[in-house]
Amino acid sequence: MAQESSKTQFCIEDNMLYKDDNNSRGTRNKETILKCFLVIVGFQSLTLFLILVSICVVRNNVISGADASPCPTNTIARDIGPIEIQRELDVFAELTPDEIEMVIKYLQSLDYLKIVSPSHGMTNNNFIHSMELKLAEKTRILDYLKNGGTPPKREATLFLFLGGNSPPTVEEYVVGPLPNITYARRLNVAARKTIIPYHFRPFSTAEFKAIFMFLFPKVRLDVGWILEESYQAKLPPYCGDHCLRFSMTPIASALIPNGTRKAWFWFLYDVEFSTLHPLDFQFLVDMTNVDARKWVIEDVWYANQIFKSLGDFKTKYESGSIDKTRMSFPSSEEGKFSSLSFREPLVPEKQLRAPRQFDPDGPRFDIIANHIQYLEWKMNFRVTATAGLQLFNIRFRNEMLVYELSMQEVAVLYSGNNPASRVMNYADSAGLFGTRCRGLLPGVDCPSGAKYIDTYMYTSNENGSRIFEKAVCFFEHNSNIPLRRHRAYGRSGAFYGGLVATSLTVRTIISVVNYDYVIDFMFYAHGVIETKVSMTGYLGTAFFFPDEEPYAPHIYKDIAALMHDHFFAFKADIDVNGTSNRFESLDIKNRLETDPWGGGKNHFQNYFSRSLRTSEKEAVYRFNFSTPKYLMFSQNRNVPANGLPRSIRIHSKDWAKQLIPEGYGFENAVPWTRYQIALTKYKYEEDRCSSIFTMWDAADPVVNVQKYIDDNDGIVDEDLIAWITLGTHHIPQTENIPNANTVGSQMSFFIIPFNYFEEDPSMNSRDAVRITPRDKKQPLAGAIVEEYGAAEPATCQPQNSFPKSLLERNSTFLFS
Repeated sequence: MAQESSKTQFCIEDNMLYKDDNNSRGTRNKETILKCFLVIVGFQSLTLFLILVSICVVRNNVISGADASPCPTNTIARDIGPIEIQRELDVFAELTPDEIEMVIKYLQSLDYLKIVSPSHGMTNNNFIHSMELKLAEKTRILDYLKNGGTPPKREATLFLFLGGNSPPTVEEYVVGPLPNITYARRLNVAARKTIIPYHFRPFSTAEFKAIFMFLFPKVRLDVGWILEESYQAKLPPYCGDHCLRFSMTPIASALIPNGTRKAWFWFLYDVEFSTLHPLDFQFLVDMTNVDARKWVIEDVWYANQIFKSLGDFKTKYESGSIDKTRMSFPSSEEGKFSSLSFREPLVPEKQLRAPRQFDPDGPRFDIIANHIQYLEWKMNFRVTATAGLQLFNIRFRNEMLVYELSMQEVAVLYSGNNPASRVMNYADSAGLFGTRCRGLLPGVDCPSGAKYIDTYMYTSNENGSRIFEKAVCFFEHNSNIPLRRHRAYGRSGAFYGGLVATSLTVRTIISVVNYDYVIDFMFYAHGVIETKVSMTGYLGTAFFFPDEEPYAPHIYKDIAALMHDHFFAFKADIDVNGTSNRFESLDIKNRLETDPWGGGKNHFQNYFSRSLRTSEKEAVYRFNFSTPKYLMFSQNRNVPANGLPRSIRIHSKDWAKQLIPEGYGFENAVPWTRYQIALTKYKYEEDRCSSIFTMWDAADPVVNVQKYIDDNDGIVDEDLIAWITLGTHHIPQTENIPNANTVGSQMSFFIIPFNYFEEDPSMNSRDAVRITPRDKKQPLAGAIVEEYGAAEPATCQPQNSFPKSLLERNSTFLFS
């Protein structure tokens, strides 16, 4: 427009040049007007032409992008030997559908067991609760992987609920060998109980059937009308669209009479999501009897008052002698605060897509059966009903660093004033971790280009065998932070070298009622393994009364969000150049020294010293800021010239102190929370630090890692196991409504080679870039860039695998 204005001004001025020529003025005016018109039209035409050219260029670029070939989805072919794969299948692969069916038929053929199908099982029947592969002994597996020969026999290990026996028990059985089964016998080991009191059993479908068949009808008959009057809602299943939902708080056996099984039932509105709609109604049930028809409701808590029975509660309510609650069932608008429906206005205002990662040359990892290979990493995996995801035989540059890496337990310890919250301590493995791993959503739970595997297992909670779709995902992650880099500028000899941090991530997400735990195992180019937990999901809450305030912030209307602690137990079977290892610390200390170069003056200086731990009791570690340490697995053979042995360091900053007194109540069931790290000598029978019975068995734990420690074996030059505990204390805040996010709720530990390699193993990575001046004396006059793919432009189009169209037709994989 500025150019057009100047042209118009010129025309006006040009017309003024001829203002004195009266005879030719008319002619000249016409010529001048035509000239101005032609100039203006010409300029506008040029402008329009340039705009059209720009549009065409942009359009062509868009079309070019749209026409780009899709990014490859096939993995790069690698040389993975079929013999190697077959051996790993022989020893690590979970039970196949055929093997599971063989075990079921064999057990059903044994009349004395009286096994019924789980779909017909009740608490007073005998049925198979869970089944999985029983791993062979470690030395036998390693020998077979290295030398071949006859593979170890495949066996199944099972927990049988024998509620029909007298006395009723839960028993651990081993069945095998597969495929030609000849025996089924109760396991008999010294490290843990294999005949478990029946009142220690975890929840099962059979128990929940009994709740709906026998317990709720009794409550509905006695006080159902009171619940309707108080909450405008009914107990399921006959409740229409105004339903109450219930949850349970088991009481640790150490807090109740020996041989009994009790739980508090507490109630919420059944809306999205229920834990943000707690109610002030609870009752205590004695569930000791195997016949659910004989369960007894003992105490009732209502409107912050306690009653000795349902009858007592009903009588006092009818007499008008107690406080009464009056609440309306939440309307759609009232319940919106707790839902994950979108909030307005949407951000960003325009529909702009979030950044995505993609693999321009296809995935750089392979998954064949249960074998994973990624760059210089190799490993195996399996998913079991009781343990969930486990990684085995983790190798870097063909040398095993870790034999097993797995999560063992999640313990959540709440505090509160109401009866249920005061004893609300959960050990989530009771819900069978493997069955909680499923339904990962591409594009959200894992990147669009991730690879997914389904699992297959047998549990009574799923009424037998079933496929768990999208249970684990695998993807390479670009963290967009340098793994290493340095820029040296001209005056110090210019160069630049850098490598972005990428890792193979193996992820599963465990959903347990209101919490979701994102479990990541991450493998980096420099030989480091990171194990990370990210927490999300909904808060555990209670109905707000002022008495709750010391334990639970009042975050919304009638909601008190319960303060709680999270503890995660992990197992790391680390092997440094073989299984003969030792555990030592590099202790960082401070002392006053005489400076030999400073005229005899004294000053403080840090130094380190090596401290070898010779027994299991010496090796337990409780974090202390006053005594910083490097915690090291090492071997004492082939020590490098620098005098420090090849080692692997365990490092974390995410440790929390367990505050419950040792041995009191539920704490006795989770002794691993006493330590940030405990070291024990490998024993085949000491394969777990927790069990599916932990929620109930505090009086006499089925698996007790403290006993592993107390036998105080020597641990110098032995095969060692690290039991690692991550933890956090959580006081909820309003920002946790409706759904707590993972940012700021992440914990991790690292397994780090220390003096293990002669130099940084990532130095041979093609992903790195090195830049040096063409002329060292003139570093600003251009540079030589060395890169082997890091800066190559991607010309393919990423594929978005968010399964919207599939979900609109069939949502089985996500919700089943």
